[in-house]
Amino acid sequence: MTTADVLVIGGGVIGASVASHLLEADPRLHVVLLEREAQAGMGATSKATGGVRHQFSTEANIRLTLLSYPYFAHAHERLGRSVDFTAHGYLFVTGSPEVLAASARSVERQRSLGVRSRLLAPAEIAPLLPALVTDDLVGGSFCPDDGSADPHGLLQAFLGIARDRGLDVRTAEPVVGVERVAERVVGVRSARDAYRAPVVVNCAGPHADTVGALAGVEIPSKPFRRQVLVTAPLPDFPPMFPLIVDLDTGFYVHRQGAAAVLMGGTDKDRAPGHDTTIDWGAFELVFQAAARRVPPLAEARVVRAYAGVRDLTPDYHGILGEAPGAPGFYVACGFSGHGFMHAPAIGLLMAELILDGRARSMDIAALSLARFAAGPVAREATMF
Repeated sequence: MTTADVLVIGGGVIGASVASHLLEADPRLHVVLLEREAQAGMGATSKATGGVRHQFSTEANIRLTLLSYPYFAHAHERLGRSVDFTAHGYLFVTGSPEVLAASARSVERQRSLGVRSRLLAPAEIAPLLPALVTDDLVGGSFCPDDGSADPHGLLQAFLGIARDRGLDVRTAEPVVGVERVAERVVGVRSARDAYRAPVVVNCAGPHADTVGALAGVEIPSKPFRRQVLVTAPLPDFPPMFPLIVDLDTGFYVHRQGAAAVLMGGTDKDRAPGHDTTIDWGAFELVFQAAARRVPPLAEARVVRAYAGVRDLTPDYHGILGEAPGAPGFYVACGFSGHGFMHAPAIGLLMAELILDGRARSMDIAALSLARFAAGPVAREATMF
């Protein structure tokens, strides 16, 4: 049997951030991280596309980005290494007056929190990517500080910091049981060992609902496949342009360095489960949306495709905190495709919860597991 002060289940970027922030706050802690795969970061983090944005519709998601952003924009100072962050901006566009009105409300909320987002008229949108069709648009929103970074780089930064402070990483250790004494969670079991700790943190991403069930905790976060199409860059496209999202179709296009262009976004909520087999037929919707919004992309040479799994909640907000009725069992999951960009804030807030008894850096009531039993919840509107 292995004993620890804290057990972290899940070796993706969220689990690594939680471990790193715990050990930064108290290097005396014995923290053990359990990862089901052969290496940390082989799950959802390995398929993350690296987006970082402030443009959300709810205060909770905006504040999570504000807390996380310095780790990207000032990575050398915060993490001691680069995470290849580039502020290329996010551009959301729409042909719907109703959607634009909702975007205007979101921008107002963002700006009230200090975000440099703004609404754009179609004539202001066109110069951002000349190939973009704007004739049918009524407007959009743009934030120049949004961008993208390297998920693997952020993962390794947190793991490196945590390992230097004594983090014990155990790979190929899927959790198969959760131990309770009366109501309290006191440890977990893997196929090879038993682990005891007064604090267990569920950072299992798309597997978090299964881990929760082992503890007798219902977690309304479910796995959904997400496909990405990778094409060769087009010679007439600029070397950098905003990540563009068509809010009417969910289609997005994102240039990944000089080597590739990523497309996707029309498959939200379509394929629940852990299967990552590519559904090539589903890409027809991507090409239709591309032909309508950025016509040259419909003729781009396809290099490859891949699929990952993200954990979605009913309101597209993460779950963060101690599980009601299961003292000692903490949950950090369900961040609905935003786990990479919000991982720094998630780790910081979880460390505060565990060590201080409350989150000090922001109000996390909107992320409570108990919210789902309390009645209707406000959904994040800016999803694709």
